[in-house]
Amino acid sequence: MEKTLEQLTELIKGEPQNPENFKELGNLYFRTTEYEKAIEQYQTALKIDPTYYKALYNLGNTYYKLDQHERAVHYWHEAIKVKPDFDHAYFNIGYHHYQKQFYREAIKALNEAVRINPDAADTHHYLGLSHQAAGDLRSAISEFKKAIELNPNDPDYHYNLANASYDSNDFNVAAEEWAVTLSMRANDSKARNNYCDALLQLGKYEEGLNEIEKVLSSDPDYPPALCTKGELLEKLGRAEEAKTLFERVIELTRGNEAWELLNKYVVERALGKQGKNPGDDQHS
Repeated sequence: MEKTLEQLTELIKGEPQNPENFKELGNLYFRTTEYEKAIEQYQTALKIDPTYYKALYNLGNTYYKLDQHERAVHYWHEAIKVKPDFDHAYFNIGYHHYQKQFYREAIKALNEAVRINPDAADTHHYLGLSHQAAGDLRSAISEFKKAIELNPNDPDYHYNLANASYDSNDFNVAAEEWAVTLSMRANDSKARNNYCDALLQLGKYEEGLNEIEKVLSSDPDYPPALCTKGELLEKLGRAEEAKTLFERVIELTRGNEAWELLNKYVVERALGKQGKNPGDDQHS
């Protein structure tokens, strides 16, 4: 049970040389986002015991909250020097490097965290994300599967396994895992659009069209869903309807940085269609 400020103040009076009490007071301030006060208490704990790894670790967490990331990483490393099997510190270092897109460093730190604690699902998840970002899809898929084995109820794990599987051209697994994601997060438009894209790749056009309407019913101007619907309609021989949707996507995404890649894809797609000869789309 967490102690109150009054209780901790009394404990510190009775045991002024116990670093645990100052660490706990720092944690109280951390929880109330009084980060400067938290830092002061952790530093007091370290004056009493410079090798108190919990205070070193929490000091790193507090500096991270203050966007002083280099200091944060320094203190996490200091905690590891004292406690070499401190998987939480390795995880934080790996997470930081992942966020900064330093994927090699992220993989190194997260591998250490997994080695120490192989049962931490979120560590496997971020290790998978790091491998995926680094282009190693096989390792990414392996790590996502381990995360799901440890915690099958996190939709993000299934979502990212689907992403990596799709990028590996395993559209069956991608569709299955996005379907699982949607069973947990039914209103996830991005996951449902991706699911429809996988159905498109699998040739399940009518099923995909039914699913994409669920996205557009709640957000009729969601550009990725309009694009996916257009591609499905093309496969069903409804070219004019598809063309109208692609024109709408171009209109919605033009000049919008968030949709720059989608705009480029649809524009180039339209130009490619214009440049084709009759019969280019027919295969024997």
